[in-house]
Amino acid sequence: MLMGMEFFLPVTAEDEYEQRYAELARFAGASVPVPEARLWAVQWESRGEVWEATVGELLVRVRPTPRVQDGAAVMAIFPGDPYLIVTSAQPLTSLRSSWHNPINAGIPPQVRKTVPFDVL
Repeated sequence: MLMGMEFFLPVTAEDEYEQRYAELARFAGASVPVPEARLWAVQWESRGEVWEATVGELLVRVRPTPRVQDGAAVMAIFPGDPYLIVTSAQPLTSLRSSWHNPINAGIPPQVRKTVPFDVL
């Protein structure tokens, strides 16, 4: 798992981050977390597989090997009960994914690792 980085949203102008983040939270049915609680990456277990979501990257199954990528990119991750992951897939776009959008990643212990954004 990678070290955190400064908060961003894919395909979004920097001056629109907060508004778009709130829109994605509404879509997911999640609360907008304070900057210190915003997640850049999360790893979770589903049906014996371990998946990793990193904002701005494709979803990746990391176990069992070999690694497999899903066609959906991660737009935002919301901590909570459950953790929710918004992707670039339907119904936000016409892109198909093997996951429903937003993804319910569960709670610990299903959620195995989290990496917050760096807060400057």
